[in-house]
Amino acid sequence: MFLSRRRIVLIAAIAAVAITIVFLPLILTITLPTNLNTVSIALAKVEVVNVTGSSLINLNVFFSIHNPTEKTLTTSGIDYQLFADGTLIGQGSLSYADVPVNGRPQLLSNTTITIQSQFQVVNSHSNPQIFQVIQNPATFKQIKWRAEGVVELESGFSSASKQFSTVL
Repeated sequence: MFLSRRRIVLIAAIAAVAITIVFLPLILTITLPTNLNTVSIALAKVEVVNVTGSSLINLNVFFSIHNPTEKTLTTSGIDYQLFADGTLIGQGSLSYADVPVNGRPQLLSNTTITIQSQFQVVNSHSNPQIFQVIQNPATFKQIKWRAEGVVELESGFSSASKQFSTVL
């Protein structure tokens, strides 16, 4: 007998594995919400932590992320460029890539969270005027901040990149 019970079970197991491999990308995409573009990232606040001499200013940059979807999401990181009064002052990165998924910021359904990124402004030949403006508490409050970048959003086993541009 060619099709014994053991061979039927083996063929069924191989077929199940093959079907899973073929449909895995589709299954993983289903875990992401279809309306991922409705997730919004906004610059919430920029504050001076401290000024180190005349060469370095440490800032805290706060991002507000709103998840209007029906699924809980998380983020593995944000890469961004920060502008002060239209002048690029540097690039920043906030990464949770080495943090387990359950320790990353949770973007619960229909909620907004705020996450903080540390940012260093280095005084260089290309930005001495804006460095002075940031350093002065009186003029700091009048700066128009802008951030552009990419946020990695994740749900279950899937992830997607979303570009953003925000003004404060």
